[in-house]
Amino acid sequence: MTQTIPITSEPLSPGDELAALPIFPLPNVVFFPGTLLPLHVFEPRYREMVTHAMDTDQRLGVVLLKSGYEADYHGAPEVHDTFCVGEIAMYRPMPDGRSNIVLRGLGRARIVEEHDTPHPFRLVRATTLGGELLGQQGDPLARHLATVRQLFASIVARVPQLQVQDADSLFSPDTDPGSVIDSIASAIPAPPEKKQAMLGALNMVDRASLLADALAEALADTLTTGEGEG
Repeated sequence: MTQTIPITSEPLSPGDELAALPIFPLPNVVFFPGTLLPLHVFEPRYREMVTHAMDTDQRLGVVLLKSGYEADYHGAPEVHDTFCVGEIAMYRPMPDGRSNIVLRGLGRARIVEEHDTPHPFRLVRATTLGGELLGQQGDPLARHLATVRQLFASIVARVPQLQVQDADSLFSPDTDPGSVIDSIASAIPAPPEKKQAMLGALNMVDRASLLADALAEALADTLTTGEGEG
C-alpha cells in the first residue's frame, strides 16, 4: 500500500545540526532542494535505511559518490560532502522488501563526520548550510537569471519530453530565484559532477553562472544531435 506522508518537518535553518542522518550514496544522482526525487530501493542495506528513516524522522541525505567508488562500492567509498537533505514524502513497500519512495528536498547540508555504526547503512553528523542568500541581490543575479530562463526555454522547446516540475512557475517573476535555479539544475541533462558543483555553490550568482554554462552546453548538444527535430 502506498503511504503518502504529510509535510511534518520544520524548515531547515542555517547551522542546524543533524546528529545522525542516514545517507544514500548514489553514483549519478544529484538531489536539489525544493525538488522531488523518486527512488527504487532494492539493496538490503538501503531497505534497512528506509525502514530506519520511516521509524524516526523520515529524513535521509542523498550524496554523490566520488569518482573511483567502484573499487569499494559495497564498503564506504568516498562521497562529496555537500548534499541535499530529503524527507520521505511517499513510501510504497513491496512484499519482497523492496520499496519505491519519493523524497522532497529540504535543503543543503555538509558532512562534518561519519559515525561508526552497527547498521549496514551509513550515518553522518552534518550541518545545514545557509549561504543560499549570498549574492541574491543586484543586477548580476538578474542578468544570469534572464540568461538561464532563455536557455532553458530553448531546451524545453527542443526536448519536449524533458521532465520539469512546475515548469510554468520557473518563468514567473514571483518565484524565488534559488528555487528557479535549483529546479532547472535538477531537470537538465548534465554530468553529475557539474550538477554537484551547482549544489555546492552557495553564492547565488555563482550558482546561476554555472547553470547558464551547463544549459549552453546542453543546448549545443541538442543542436549537434538534432534532438527535438520533428
